[in-house]
Amino acid sequence: MSIGMNQPNIESSKADKIIWLAEEIFKAFPKSVTGLVIYVLDCGCIYYQRKFADGEIDRRFGIYRDAEDEPCDACMFIDEDWKDRVVGETVVYNSKIQIG
Repeated sequence: MSIGMNQPNIESSKADKIIWLAEEIFKAFPKSVTGLVIYVLDCGCIYYQRKFADGEIDRRFGIYRDAEDEPCDACMFIDEDWKDRVVGETVVYNSKIQIG
């Protein structure tokens, strides 16, 4: 798995959570999902879009929030202004190198 972070201000605990979330999604969709576009919001929620093997990006968004956190009033429903609250954007690819 390779990660490209274009926002250096993402804290290390959030980066660890992004890696964990990406691994879970890649395990759930091992053949169809090759990458993720991940957005970290100022409220701590993580929005993500799956990128498929054919290069298409899912038009739907998934939302992740830690189970021990209270429900997020701002993110209960995806609203149009969520992009204004993005504090970090990350692209994660599920890649393997085989030398043989």
